[in-house]
Amino acid sequence: MLICCIAIFFATLQVQNARIDNNETSIQTTAGLRQITNDRTPKRLAVASPDGKLVAYVVDLWLTSGPHKNDSGSPEDVIVVDTKGNILRHIIPEGYIPAQFDQLEWIDNQRVGAMTCGHANCLYWMLDADTGKTLKKMEGGFDFVWSHNRKWVARRFVDTGMGPSNQHDTLVLDDETVYPSSRELATMPRPGHVLGDSFVWSPKDNWVAFIDVQQPDGDSYIVVASPGGAVLRDRIAGDLPFDTQIKWTDDAHLKATASGRTFNLVIAGNQLRDVTPRR
Repeated sequence: MLICCIAIFFATLQVQNARIDNNETSIQTTAGLRQITNDRTPKRLAVASPDGKLVAYVVDLWLTSGPHKNDSGSPEDVIVVDTKGNILRHIIPEGYIPAQFDQLEWIDNQRVGAMTCGHANCLYWMLDADTGKTLKKMEGGFDFVWSHNRKWVARRFVDTGMGPSNQHDTLVLDDETVYPSSRELATMPRPGHVLGDSFVWSPKDNWVAFIDVQQPDGDSYIVVASPGGAVLRDRIAGDLPFDTQIKWTDDAHLKATASGRTFNLVIAGNQLRDVTPRR
């Protein structure tokens, strides 16, 4: 009876998040913080799956008896464990170049996203937590942002050409360059489009919104792009910094806030309009 009650207790615990303390992984549950590893191996980037049943983390320097021991701490393993700390999977992504991972995330309850970045661009792997297989590798880009339904990922690809002064950014949805158009890319002088620091999906994932500062004139635009390839934009009467905050009200209305000023925009048919009252 006691064993049954203990099993029911642990089954009803809800895992809220995971963290690393003193090289060990702990999970935050509705009953409090609980340590689930005890191997003294340096770990980073612990994250719990959305359903709270699994935890993934990165091992920088594997155990002496482990399969990937390296004195420099690389290559790194992505480790998947259950909520009792039992190791279920060691994963090294296909095509992995030894470097520290900068981000680890659960895309859903089965797929894990792992990213490592260099000076110019990043590599992002989609990994299957059940099999350890690499499902996809995306080369190039920053700010990999998944839609709420986890069907599409938006990223900013940076092409610096002959140097930073020649920077030109593009929006890539999955593997398709959506903005600017291929025709514009072929004719636009450098520097060209410089996109903002973040992409924000609308509540129903019909659009992803972002900032575009078009060089060399510095004109500021709010741009929305759909997974189907439609792109709408409107020029803003004012300067928009790259850290401008974008928030959707619904899939047709959004706000952009910067320097204490808020711009209101609406999608009407095939147009994006700034409807901010004039001062």
